Amino acid sequence: MTNKLPCADATGVQKVRLEAALQRLRPGREVLMLLLRLFVVLFLISTGLAHAQGWPARTVRFIVPFPPGGSTDVAARTVADKLSRALGEQFVVENRAGGGGSIGTAEVARAAPDGYTILFAADPVTTLHLVVKNLPFDTLRDFVAVTQVTTQPIAVAVHASVPARSIGELVAYAKANPGKLSFAHSGTGSGQHMSGELLRKMAGIDMVHVPYKGGGPAVKDLIGGQVPVGVLGSTPLIPHHKAGRIRILAFTSKERFAPMPEIPTLHESGFPGFDTTQWLGLLAPRGTSAEIVQRLYAETAKALALQDVKERLAQAALLPVGNTPQQFAAVIRADIERWGKLAKELGIQPQ
Repeated sequence: MTNKLPCADATGVQKVRLEAALQRLRPGREVLMLLLRLFVVLFLISTGLAHAQGWPARTVRFIVPFPPGGSTDVAARTVADKLSRALGEQFVVENRAGGGGSIGTAEVARAAPDGYTILFAADPVTTLHLVVKNLPFDTLRDFVAVTQVTTQPIAVAVHASVPARSIGELVAYAKANPGKLSFAHSGTGSGQHMSGELLRKMAGIDMVHVPYKGGGPAVKDLIGGQVPVGVLGSTPLIPHHKAGRIRILAFTSKERFAPMPEIPTLHESGFPGFDTTQWLGLLAPRGTSAEIVQRLYAETAKALALQDVKERLAQAALLPVGNTPQQFAAVIRADIERWGKLAKELGIQPQ
């Protein structure tokens, strides 16, 4: 008996000490929750990386919300061809024209955010809400920026019959003939329309805007003299300028346009600070994984750096960009803010 009691006492003391030591080692509830959250984050990251590494596993669609043949279509097909070769799956271009670009844009907004339906967007995606009521999408809410593909200045041009060979002469002619001039553009609310309105405001002239359903018909009427002035994309105007059917008086970008360095800018033609461009870029449906967005951006930027791609885009008077998703998102936000402010000043309301 006496031999057992000391032994039992010692065992009990050791047990108490062991339990105390284990208690000190046992993580608290907060630590367990932190470890669980860390596990979930690591799992999601690994899953996302695996998803991105497996993308694309089938055909990717580039939705162009305009008719075939325009500069958007040219850029989309050029990039799609290079991505198809680089990534081993087909990137196909599908044109969904109509509604000033809203039909194709809405289709992508509704698409599954899996990286297989991408919008090859143009700058009107930042202005359509200013002139169209109840758009079926919200650019900031429904899309995530991937990369800006190209940039291009807008051209201010006149028919050969207009007695103006500079912006200064055009402004003087407009002031001498109030209400008699009109300018064509590719559609109400487009960057071309807003650039024309900004010029009209800064110059203090009275010009009526004439909206068209795309740049093609507008260019056709400018060449035919049905409309005296055009504020339009550079690409389709350049050959007609060289042929003498129209005259490009200025570009809207702050810096001179490299393919036509002899043409001045509005900034240097009496309108300091005038700086507008039209751009093309890739937008994915909101919810597309960051890993897929990053891979699509990186591969597109690589394609835009290729010499043959630069040459193909230059033929369409497009300058490659390839900025980061964050930089492109900043461009979109800046455009929405700037054009929204101008629309308010001019009393432009959605119809």
